Amino acid sequence: MITTLYFIILIGFQLWYLTSKQVKYAYTAAYVLNIKKNPNGYRIAGGILLLIAAAIFVMRMGWMSGLSAWLVGLMGIGGLVVMLAPFQYLRPITVIILYIFFLILELFI
Repeated sequence: MITTLYFIILIGFQLWYLTSKQVKYAYTAAYVLNIKKNPNGYRIAGGILLLIAAAIFVMRMGWMSGLSAWLVGLMGIGGLVVMLAPFQYLRPITVIILYIFFLILELFI
């Protein structure tokens, strides 16, 4: 469950990052071009995903620990997105493989 929530945070932050006017698009994947066409809709979708993740964290862990887990995850994922996006490491297949790997680890450990 934690892996899925952090994955939702990653998608939400990535949407906000790609709709920023300061981002220089080094690659033009199909989904990036679609996001560039309608940035306001994707910015709202990213915000909704971040709020959903925060709400589920709070429901599962309580107010302070849920908000702390969400905030620490947001800062960590945000740093990774800003650092790794220019190098094109955050391709959809890479993110899905990492998500499946960490989900398997979470389920079996």
